[in-house]
Amino acid sequence: MTLTHRRPHLLATALACALLAACSGGNEVADITTVAPAPSSAPSVAVTTRPEPSAVATSEAATTVPDTTVATPATTAADDGLTGPMFSDALGVKVDSAPGVRTRGDTRQLLPEGLYVHIAWEPDPQDPSVFTVQPDDVAILEAYTNASLAYYRAVTSTLTIDDPAFAQFMTDAGAQYEGNFVKARQGGFSGSLGSGVVLRPYVLADERTGTDATVLDCYLQNEQFVASGQAPQLEPLAPKGTVASMVLTEDGWQVDVIAAEPRACL
Repeated sequence: MTLTHRRPHLLATALACALLAACSGGNEVADITTVAPAPSSAPSVAVTTRPEPSAVATSEAATTVPDTTVATPATTAADDGLTGPMFSDALGVKVDSAPGVRTRGDTRQLLPEGLYVHIAWEPDPQDPSVFTVQPDDVAILEAYTNASLAYYRAVTSTLTIDDPAFAQFMTDAGAQYEGNFVKARQGGFSGSLGSGVVLRPYVLADERTGTDATVLDCYLQNEQFVASGQAPQLEPLAPKGTVASMVLTEDGWQVDVIAAEPRACL
């Protein structure tokens, strides 16, 4: 048995309009709060990123996730046989749990530092921002996830767009991040995943064609940029929203535009 859980058309239209605005104006630039080595001595780094990481949860993340422990999905031999879409094994290691995940589905660990992706097979009564996905959406969601993985891999290591995955999964080969990666490198900052980042993407049914799609992601995070040698100052995991436009090219599905979108989280 596979359950479906879809968002009303009105909100889908509003988010599509927001994405069009992002397309016309470029990605947003946010002033990123950082953990500095000395009071007021470190520069403020303005970083354009897919998640806009910050040292503390902001008003954009309206609520914190009440349970940030790693919860094992409730699957037993007496369960109802619920199944659903699955990522390819090439994406990442299949795991039984991730921070903040309470629904049955397919969960993959993408980076050992704590990057996960989860697609749900059932709604979460405690979190209305969890939506189920359809089997035909997996290729789109996997491309989105691979683009996100390339970003996080760069943020936590080189802070460059040299990773070939940028060119494979983004139409601009990650060029939207280059200027901000340079600023972070010059300021001596690097990205920290905090206690974990959990992607929870799904495709808007009303915004999909054979060659275009809109992905929403109310992901869980407490990531931040930190100065070299400094430890992150962790807050509880908080939801944060992203919207991405996807296009089907001769190389497969790719991220075209990605931007922060608070309305992706209910």
